Amino acid sequence: MTNNLEELKKAVHKKGFNISMMINTFKKRQRALKSTREIPDAVLCEVCLEYLKRGDHIRKEFPYFMRILNSKMDEFQANKVQAEHKEKKFGAMPSNMKSILKNM
Repeated sequence: MTNNLEELKKAVHKKGFNISMMINTFKKRQRALKSTREIPDAVLCEVCLEYLKRGDHIRKEFPYFMRILNSKMDEFQANKVQAEHKEKKFGAMPSNMKSILKNM
């Protein structure tokens, strides 16, 4: 994944957008806020791909980068939570809950 990310970063740099500086600026802001939120490489790859698709039509690059990064991070977290939820198996209802609900 890291090689793919590096290749995507180089492709974005060739289009004239310094994505490495944007990533470092974002990380610096996160450290200043004492955030523990890490950016997975898969999310950065998606951000790079999004920029490569729409890069010619972007006027303000940093706000665009932040918007795409936040939306991809939210999407990544939602998919992660859904996958974890599917992995958990919910057993039968406890007997005391059954008796409570039966009386209602």
